[in-house]
Amino acid sequence: MLNFRYWIVILLFKDFSDLPIRALVTSIFRRSRLGPSLEYTTEGVIWRLHPAPAGMLVGEERNIEFKTASFFCVDSSGTLWKGKNFGEEWWTGIETVHRGVLFLYGFATPELPGRKGITAVDCVTGGFLWKNGELTLIAAAGDTIYSSREAPGGPVIAEIDPRTGDLVREVGRGLSAMQQVPRSDDCLEDVEYPQVLSEHDVSPLSALVRQFSAPAVTECPVEYSEHGPYLVIVYHRGSGPARAGRSRYIQVMDVVERPSGTVAMRVTLDPAVSTPALGSFLVHSGTLYFVREKKTLTAVRLPGK
Repeated sequence: MLNFRYWIVILLFKDFSDLPIRALVTSIFRRSRLGPSLEYTTEGVIWRLHPAPAGMLVGEERNIEFKTASFFCVDSSGTLWKGKNFGEEWWTGIETVHRGVLFLYGFATPELPGRKGITAVDCVTGGFLWKNGELTLIAAAGDTIYSSREAPGGPVIAEIDPRTGDLVREVGRGLSAMQQVPRSDDCLEDVEYPQVLSEHDVSPLSALVRQFSAPAVTECPVEYSEHGPYLVIVYHRGSGPARAGRSRYIQVMDVVERPSGTVAMRVTLDPAVSTPALGSFLVHSGTLYFVREKKTLTAVRLPGK
């Protein structure tokens, strides 16, 4: 899961409390040629994001108070569709994206954690394609997806057409059939995920990451990704004494322009982190995506590669 999620912004470590929020956001980018090409704000929390072909990004939004889930899709220039739940209010989520189709999972019952059910949605239009409550998606490879269906004598494994839900072929039953299912190949080549800085890495790049993340607390991981002349770094700073026995941190993202070493953009992703999480950003088709305030998805195009 991509599970880069849940952040808030108070930027450049200055007191902007007297500025309207729009002026606050604009001030972040004014000092460099980097600027947001998209700011998409949800009513609930952005729970999960998943890259899709052609520079698209699909997202899962959850409103914890009202127990509702919905989905949206954006690219670097705008919102393609939003606010759709495809017939299930809460017990659903993003499974994967394959061949331009978003697949959502369901559950057998709300009381059981086991996933059951497949809903297929066109990524570009947000249009409903098909649904089967008896199947569970187990892999997506080549031009098909692979499903499992409970049956006497063991689960029935089958290849399914991703856009129609039609049966392509039955692979077989039980463990021997499961062993014939290929590994999923739904990863996109134009997506870059951050890597965690290792204490054993002595490369010149890691030295540069350490230089710019020097304010970081040692107990929290540092993530980074190199994209052309830009180096994106996310780290955590201490935010004062622990509360209720738990430490709190400020999660910061720096975009460093090389070789000048200029910090082209600095954003406080979350000013009150109690449990540091990984996967705080990604670069898709040359665009940096991150989330502020747990609910504002921001896209920044990174020139050059």
